[in-house]
Amino acid sequence: MQRALYSLTGFKLAFVYAHLTPRAWCQWLAPRIGLASYRRTPHIRDALRANLSLVTGKTGAALDDLCASNVVNFSRMLSDYFLCSGMDAAKQAHRILDEWSGFENLQAARAGGRGAIIVTAHLGHWELGGVTLARRGLPLTVVTLEEPSSELTRWREACRRHLGIKTIAVGPGHPFAFVEMIQALRRNELLAMLVDRPYPGSGAAVNFFGRQTEFSTAPALLAHHTGAAVLPAFVLQKPNGLYNSIAAPLIPMSATDNGRTAPAENTQRIATIFEAIIRQHPEQWFNYVPIWQNAAPSPSQMASREPEGGAHRQARGLEQAKRVKTAGGR
Repeated sequence: MQRALYSLTGFKLAFVYAHLTPRAWCQWLAPRIGLASYRRTPHIRDALRANLSLVTGKTGAALDDLCASNVVNFSRMLSDYFLCSGMDAAKQAHRILDEWSGFENLQAARAGGRGAIIVTAHLGHWELGGVTLARRGLPLTVVTLEEPSSELTRWREACRRHLGIKTIAVGPGHPFAFVEMIQALRRNELLAMLVDRPYPGSGAAVNFFGRQTEFSTAPALLAHHTGAAVLPAFVLQKPNGLYNSIAAPLIPMSATDNGRTAPAENTQRIATIFEAIIRQHPEQWFNYVPIWQNAAPSPSQMASREPEGGAHRQARGLEQAKRVKTAGGR
């Protein structure tokens, strides 16, 4: 059932239903489908219980209730995702977005002229955040993993492109994604990315709810190489079924002795900020895979050496090319 739903056909059917059916009906039906799927997939159920138990300390019936609430919220969020994926996405987003705060933080982030990195988590309705920014005319590029099929990847990218949102795919098969991100920031654009579940090889170990897991190093490395501002943003569901969009103040980036940012320490700073808001809203933290496993080297180990990996080599090559160009122009 899960594979059937997470496919281009499943997305198209959900899209059609969301646009032909009143939102209230979709919000009633979606949780019932979600809970039925959740109860039939033990590995998802076990992963969610383990994640939320560590976040909240809950067990037994209290944990069961929290997990059920989480699945209900996720299902309603998905229903609204399909509602806001069509030609009238901006109009639909305006209907369901109840509050907006922190626009001044986005303006401050771009004031330096080096772009801004928006970091978010699998919390609330992260896709609605992109629609909200596009409605305000802000230049936005979204960083995302490939979907299970190339057809679904192209479909979702087309939905974003209709709103003026660009997409950069990362992971295997996209060796120059990091360079594309740097170029977007140098155009003083907003670059948005999920960082609480990095793809293999792109994360660093952080302390998160007292345990070690991985967060993406991309924001810290991009800030290190470009000087871009970094700020967290979230779109959270409210009890009335609408949403509250929040752009938080800029995250101060720690610097090394040579004045460049310190990627290991700054990745931990992001994780610490995320821990605080996830602790307030565990019923909206939608991670259905184990989070605390297979962590990378610790932050202290990462700090003792230059970050490695394909993304860093690309960035380093870009910096070398820039120095050569500068020297040639003198």
